[in-house]
Amino acid sequence: MFNLKMVLKRLVLGLFFMPLLSICTSCDDSEKIVNTSIINVGDSLPDFSVTSNDGILYSSENLKGYTSVIVFFYTPCGDCKKALPVIDQLYKSYSDKDNIRWIAISRSESYNLVESYWENNGFTIPFSAQNDRSIYALFAYSGIPRIYIANSKGIITSVFDDSSHLTHAMLEQAIISTFE
Repeated sequence: MFNLKMVLKRLVLGLFFMPLLSICTSCDDSEKIVNTSIINVGDSLPDFSVTSNDGILYSSENLKGYTSVIVFFYTPCGDCKKALPVIDQLYKSYSDKDNIRWIAISRSESYNLVESYWENNGFTIPFSAQNDRSIYALFAYSGIPRIYIANSKGIITSVFDDSSHLTHAMLEQAIISTFE
C-alpha cells in the first residue's frame, strides 16, 4: 500500500543527508582507505603505458631520462577542477623545457568527454583518456586529483593527493627539486 507520509519522510531525510555525504567522500570514492596510495615517494614508477591526445606514447620506460609529472584526474571532481588550472599554468611555464614530460590521465572517462573539458577550459597539457581505472590502479586505491613527480631515473620524488591543497609554488618546488 502506498504511504505518502513515509515517502515524504524519506525524501526529506534524503535531501538533508545527501549534501553531507558529498562532503564526506572524495570525488566519488565512497570507501575510505587509510593508505590510498600504492606508489609512494622513493618507489619506482609502475610499469605503464598510455597514449596522449597528440599521439605520443608515455610509459615508465620512455619517461626515464626526464622529470615526469603524471596527473590523475576526473573532470566532475571539485578538487580536480581546482588543481587542473594550476597544473596547466605550470605546464605552460615549463613547456619549453626539454627535460620535463607531462601527462594528465583521466580516471574512467571517455576521450570525447575529456577533450571537450580541455577545450572548454583552455587546457594545453597533454591528456590520455582512460575508459577504466586500470592505469590509475597501478598508482593508487582512491583519491583524486593525484599528482606524481618522478626524477630522471623514474623514482617518485613527490606525491600530491586530494588532501594536499595544491598550490603553484608547491608543485613548482617539487619539480625543481628533481633537478638537484
